[in-house]
Parts: sequence; C-alpha cells; structure tokens
Amino acid sequence: MEGGSMDLTKISSSDRIVLVGFVLTFIGTLGPWWVVSYGIGGTSSANGWHVTYLGWLVVTLCLVAAALALSKLLNLTLPLPAALPILACGALSVLLVLIRLLTLRLPANALGTFGHRGWGIWLTLVGSIVVAFGGFLKNGEPAR
Repeated sequence: MEGGSMDLTKISSSDRIVLVGFVLTFIGTLGPWWVVSYGIGGTSSANGWHVTYLGWLVVTLCLVAAALALSKLLNLTLPLPAALPILACGALSVLLVLIRLLTLRLPANALGTFGHRGWGIWLTLVGSIVVAFGGFLKNGEPAR
C-alpha cells in the first residue's frame, strides 16, 4: 500500500466471488430462518442469529474465508495457499446449513398455525455455496 491506497488489481475474480458469498451469507443470517403464521393473521419468526449458534458459526467461517481472500490485498503472506482453507470454510458452511435445513422442526399445522422455512436460511445456503465455489475457482488459479 502506497500513500494509503490499496491495489484492487490484486483481488482476483474468485476472491470477489468469495466476498460476495460472505455478504450474501451475512444478510441471510439476518433474515428469517423460520416463520410461523397463525390463523388470526399474526406471524413470528427467528433469524440465523437467534435460532441456534449456527448462524454465528456460518458467518464466522465465511468471514475467515473472506479474510483469506483479501490476504493479498492486505499484503499478508500465508504459510499455505488460501484456496483450500477458503474451500473448506465454504464447504463446511454449506454442510452446516443443509443439516439445519433438514433438521429444522417447524410447528405442526395445529390450531391454525403453519410453519415454513424463511428466505434467510435459503440466502445463507446460497451465500455459503458461493463462498465454496469461489474457493474451488481459486484452487484452479495459478499462484501469483
């Protein structure tokens, strides 16, 4: 960095994909992971930060991946190539969100209630997939 400016040409397209995936994941954890609608018109929901520790863990994994993607921009030297840890963080995030999707217990349709998975958990899944995909692409790049 010279004179306080950063060289944005050091960020590859795969790094940008990882950063976009992190942003999508973060936004997804803020959105509803499940929604319950009541027969009288009321609803309640919980986001990824309130459902379990999972939202925190997934965002942390994707944040680590984003930090690794930015390591060249920040002039950090790593003891190993960043591609595999980025791919691992993204893949683990995908796995954790998929497990949560499959094990999420929604209220039964009793007394006029209806529960469903909210848009937030789906966006979190997409964001995690994007992070893993960015790591996969980065793995195929030549070392710079």
